[in-house]
Amino acid sequence: MLYDCVPDLQYKTGERSGSVKSWMKVMQDIAWLTQLGISVTAPPLLCAGAAWWLSARAGLPMWVMLPALVLGFGGSGASVWGFYRYMQRKASRKKAPPSFNRHL
Repeated sequence: MLYDCVPDLQYKTGERSGSVKSWMKVMQDIAWLTQLGISVTAPPLLCAGAAWWLSARAGLPMWVMLPALVLGFGGSGASVWGFYRYMQRKASRKKAPPSFNRHL
């Protein structure tokens, strides 16, 4: 390593403790959580906005909002279900055993 001559610097940079890897895991989890939040909130808001726009522009009655919200929450449920299935598949994967190259 570049920092072998300075042992304190290895601990400060996180190379030995694995803190860099744990921070990357935290950042990945935050990204997944943010994506899930957007996937859950966007469909009902978009469907409600479209229904409101249609009722204002085309003169449709306000009860059109009810089917739009049902469709929006259905889309949110499908997103949550897909995320749940992905996490189950990810958790059930087995890690490959370490392999070593054999040089002759």
